[in-house]
Amino acid sequence: MPYEEVYEVLFTEPAARDRDRLDPVRRASFDKAVALLARDPYTEHSRPVGPGEQDREIRLTSQIVAEYMVSRGRLLLVVLRIFDDADILLVED
Repeated sequence: MPYEEVYEVLFTEPAARDRDRLDPVRRASFDKAVALLARDPYTEHSRPVGPGEQDREIRLTSQIVAEYMVSRGRLLLVVLRIFDDADILLVED
C-alpha cells in the first residue's frame, strides 16, 4: 500500500471559533471536507490567493469557504466564511 501524506491541520483562533459554532450536520460535512483537503491541499478545486502557491482558498461545502496556508506538512485554516441560506434577501428561482 503506497504511503499517502496527510497534512497536519491547524486552525487560527477565529477559524476554530467559527468551526466550533457549526451545528452537528454542518460540522460533520466540514470535518469530511477538511480531511479530504489534508490529503491534497493543492487540489484543483482550490486556488491561490496572492502571489505564491501556499496561500489558498477553497469552497469546502456549499456554505463554507476557507482561506488557508500550506507549509512544511501543515495546513493552517486561517479564515472561514460561513453562509446561511436563511438570511438571503432575494431567493433566486
